[in-house]
Amino acid sequence: MDALVFRAGSLFCAFPLTEVIETMRPLATRPLAGTPHYVRGLTILRGEPAPVIDMTRLLTGVTGEIERYIAVRAGRGPVACATGPVLGVQAVHATPPEGPSTMFTGASRSLVAAVGRFGTEPLLVLRSIRTVPEEVWQAAAEETGATAGAAA
Repeated sequence: MDALVFRAGSLFCAFPLTEVIETMRPLATRPLAGTPHYVRGLTILRGEPAPVIDMTRLLTGVTGEIERYIAVRAGRGPVACATGPVLGVQAVHATPPEGPSTMFTGASRSLVAAVGRFGTEPLLVLRSIRTVPEEVWQAAAEETGATAGAAA
């Protein structure tokens, strides 16, 4: 499959191109209270509010340097994935994480679709961020409503 490869901290990761909308410089992001630690906040993507997910925090638990946003399709709207450098489009050969890769559990199992390699490094092929928790979408809707009310 063709995929967009990027860094998330020390990890090499990729999204299938069919799930990618666009890449961009990081946009202004407003923090959202009551969301998981990996949610950086809310931004506006082409006129629509979108949660911003810190991919390094989501995958490793630590904050990494943010260089790019990758907009991906999600269940209720677009999601901006805050990443390190985007390394380009690559043909990726990967297999589902089975056997020795049983280390994937919980959220990581629902997020990691396959494991491949990028040169001599492991590469995590990620599923679309359809697993954004309901509380994030609710917080985004509340923040958007509060902003619209303040503007009126």
